[in-house]
Amino acid sequence: MKNNPYILYLFLLFTVLGYSQSTIKGVITDESNIPLPGASIIIKNTNTGTTTDFDGNYQINANPENTLTISMIGMITKNIKVGTQKTINVILKTDVARLDEVIIVGYGSVAKRDLTGSVSSIKSKDLEIAPVANFDQALTGRIAGVSVSASEGTPGEALKIVVRGGNSITSSNSPLYVINGLPLEDFDPSTINTSDIKSFQVLKDASATAIYGSRGANGVVVITTKSGATNSKTEVSVNLSTAMQSITKTLKVFSPYQFVKNLETQAIARDGFQFLPNEASESYLSKFIEKWIDPELYRDVEGVDYQDEAFNLAPMTQANFSIRGGDQKTNISFSSGMVDQEGVLITTGFKKWNNNFTISHKLNDKVSLWGSTNYTSSERFGPRMRSGRGNQELRNIVLFRPVEPINTVEGEEEGGLIPGVNDQDYVNLFDPIKNINNTTRNDKTHNIRISTALTYKMNKNLTFKTTNGFNTTIGREELFYAKETQQGSRSENGINGQINSYERSTFSSSNTLSFNKKTKRNNFNALVGTEFVHNNFFTSKLWNKNLPTDEFGISNLDVATKPTIAMTDKSQNVLMSYFGRVNMNLNQKYLLTATFRADGSSKFQGDNRWGYFPSFSGAWQIGNEDFMDNVDLVNSLKVRVGWGLTGNNRIGNYASINQFGIGIWSGYVFGAGEVYQPGAVQSNFAVPDLRWETTAQTNVGLDFSMLDSRLSGTLDYYHKKTDDLLLYADMALSSGFPTVVQNVGAVSNEGFELSLSGYIFDTSNFKWESSINISTNKNKILSLNGGQEFIKSDPQLDWGNEYYYISAVGAPVGMMYGFEFDGLYQGEDFYFDPATNPNSPYILKPGLPSYEPGIGPGHAKYVDQNGDGIIDQDDRVVIGDPYPKHFGGFNNNFKYKNFDLGILLQWSYGFDVLNANRVLWSYPTHNSSFSRLANVANSWTPWNTDTDVITHYSNGYAPYPRPGYKMDSRYVEDGSYLRLKTVTFGFNVPLLDSSGFTSLRLAISGQNLYTWTNYSGFDPEVAVGGNPLMQNLDFSAYPKSKTYSFSVSAKF
Repeated sequence: MKNNPYILYLFLLFTVLGYSQSTIKGVITDESNIPLPGASIIIKNTNTGTTTDFDGNYQINANPENTLTISMIGMITKNIKVGTQKTINVILKTDVARLDEVIIVGYGSVAKRDLTGSVSSIKSKDLEIAPVANFDQALTGRIAGVSVSASEGTPGEALKIVVRGGNSITSSNSPLYVINGLPLEDFDPSTINTSDIKSFQVLKDASATAIYGSRGANGVVVITTKSGATNSKTEVSVNLSTAMQSITKTLKVFSPYQFVKNLETQAIARDGFQFLPNEASESYLSKFIEKWIDPELYRDVEGVDYQDEAFNLAPMTQANFSIRGGDQKTNISFSSGMVDQEGVLITTGFKKWNNNFTISHKLNDKVSLWGSTNYTSSERFGPRMRSGRGNQELRNIVLFRPVEPINTVEGEEEGGLIPGVNDQDYVNLFDPIKNINNTTRNDKTHNIRISTALTYKMNKNLTFKTTNGFNTTIGREELFYAKETQQGSRSENGINGQINSYERSTFSSSNTLSFNKKTKRNNFNALVGTEFVHNNFFTSKLWNKNLPTDEFGISNLDVATKPTIAMTDKSQNVLMSYFGRVNMNLNQKYLLTATFRADGSSKFQGDNRWGYFPSFSGAWQIGNEDFMDNVDLVNSLKVRVGWGLTGNNRIGNYASINQFGIGIWSGYVFGAGEVYQPGAVQSNFAVPDLRWETTAQTNVGLDFSMLDSRLSGTLDYYHKKTDDLLLYADMALSSGFPTVVQNVGAVSNEGFELSLSGYIFDTSNFKWESSINISTNKNKILSLNGGQEFIKSDPQLDWGNEYYYISAVGAPVGMMYGFEFDGLYQGEDFYFDPATNPNSPYILKPGLPSYEPGIGPGHAKYVDQNGDGIIDQDDRVVIGDPYPKHFGGFNNNFKYKNFDLGILLQWSYGFDVLNANRVLWSYPTHNSSFSRLANVANSWTPWNTDTDVITHYSNGYAPYPRPGYKMDSRYVEDGSYLRLKTVTFGFNVPLLDSSGFTSLRLAISGQNLYTWTNYSGFDPEVAVGGNPLMQNLDFSAYPKSKTYSFSVSAKF
């Protein structure tokens, strides 16, 4: 057959026509049909693209087989196959997952969609709506993996923030704060006005924090404050609020009737549980009747409830003012705010005044300047709840008797003191209201923070930036005990006063050179830099005692008859660093990040001064793969993996060298005239080879958004291992030092974090946005000092010594440690033999464990763990776990027309609290004038045996627990709780154009409104002292308050 070339030509023609490009046109709009200028249209997997004009129109040449990728900042990206279409109109929906949100990371920023590390952010408006004095009080329950807790409710006190579990055992676990580029380790949240915060991010994993090297192991909190606008419009904002605070609950203490009835029971117990009212001086009961007559006479007596007297309804006032404006070249921002908060404990409170000024100026197309100055004056006043062993305000409030007897003893004072008779019993007990009112404490601080930045765009790819900052805090605490205080009248110090001054300053200078190269498919960024940080510290203490009068207060300490040596201390440390980072985005699908930092610290010596901290992370944008184009359910899907090393050097500035110092007790009196001569003693035992504490962390994460980004979430798993712990490790007694900082031991933390957020409803009139986060963390000690198996810790609650906590290898840090309570001894546990010993007639039957002579019915019984028949310190075991199984928050925001409602629930589940108030105040005491917690009314008697409260007196002994036997499982309580944390109801007032307002909002808010819990103390979220070795300790804590507020916010 003859070949026909025309058939071949015709086939080629149709092939070319089928694959030739055609012009595609269209309009890009939003959901309201408003054109979107500047939207990007790119042929997928190519560099060919265009953007929409002012009216949203576009035009592009494409093949039928091509896929168009349409994107715009703040909108959900769409992929559309061209096919036979000539006109492709696209509606882009708002990306509520905020994947284009700019996240501030170390020395730079990145779009949320391009993150390879674990970073959480909080909207500034969520911080502003809470009626709190400082921003940290609004963080609880809002960030996955970040535990934000108040050690107690003291006004103005900073909260404890721990990111992904504590790495250190005896060093600080607080994160590094970076405020407008200035890194600070000792940061006071009160120095920032909440309404000035523009962005708040928490860097959690090593790939995000390793750029901060030695200071990044505990996480990094990055805060950027607001600047002026660039739209030539000046905006004035005014926010005013007033609030009332009250304690959330009170402790159950003796009523007047219960108090007197308890004294009667005590007297009967001392009489051997025989009713002997007519035996005159031979009977304890007759002595009780002589003084108190009959408990029934006190049943309806109001008495004095010292909790009602000490805790009051407390107001709080806040006011904020700001003015911001500018143009494309220069913009400024000035803000001023004040807080005046009275504490719920009388005479206590917190005041602060913040001022912030920010300016930025563009010199030309290449050089821009930025500067910020912040000044804060704050004052925390009123007595502290604890001032040493045996001296606690809550002890006075609980133990001071609520009623006076009908017949008082001659010379007996209110409260039961009889001078010259029972003085020793009242050394540490005083009228609580007098003690509070006559104790003066004022802690005033002035904080100045200055930050500057110069940015020089050398060319379109290279940028140089220098950031310099200075932060200084100057403080002075004045403490004075007048005559009518426990210190002033019942201690050897007498009327006394202290002035404690301190100054902390940080200077930081960082210089970076960054290279950015972007194409339509790939992005490359590299950064190198240096940083220098210099920290200075100075403290002084002046303490004079035994003043003859309190008339002049702190102003005339020179009249003291017992002056002490003034003490001063000055120290400093320096950090020099070099760092670099590389970011790559390949084809908008594959993300790679690598960082490296070298830190040199003056705290270490020789070759140990330098520490090296690398990290690597990568992410796969699965949602951008071709095979996901037709998966309409999923809008974005990204998998992240990262690993890195970070460090910690938070130890004393001179821990690696021997130090000698002069103290109050280190002098001598000798020579002519017996003159006092100062003496120097070694104050620190040097460990010259101290080095960096290092944490290796691995993180695997998943980010996703779906259903048109109405639902988005993040899931992370992390594992951290901290080696070369900077641990205050035990030393041989022969060294003269009980503990010394050494690089010994290891700790691990691992956990999961889940965050979900979404729009349940989203209509023109009604919106419901909801978010939830839940976190877990497991902590374990892997090793301690050279074969050491555990560290025992004594919180020093009173004058006796006892270990209440243990940190053992293979278990978490700071577990509660004591005896396992096994009920009370009953009569059937004994032989009754008054003939052998009439004073102690009860003899314990064989086979039952004993721990002291004279054990009788109604005494505490403990489990004999080792079966040797003797209850001693070898029978102490772990009886409580302070770590929750999970914790989190559930936030809901509703909006209906001009009304809005926000509700935040916060919880923590499956952890224990050591209620040390019960350890010391929930058993009968031998003192006949002290009140107790109300449960003591249920003490053991022969007619009340079904109880866990010991008896007053039995078998010749008062069974109150002696040192070494106070801590048992009765006092470890489940602290699980669900809290209605924050509720805000607001109304945006409709305004006329002629009103002069741009917005006006009225709101009522509540904080800590209700807590569902079985815990018997003030609040289960408590950890006095903040020591990792002794966690969740509740002892004379300042009660948390619930707050109700009304606020007005206006913009002009």
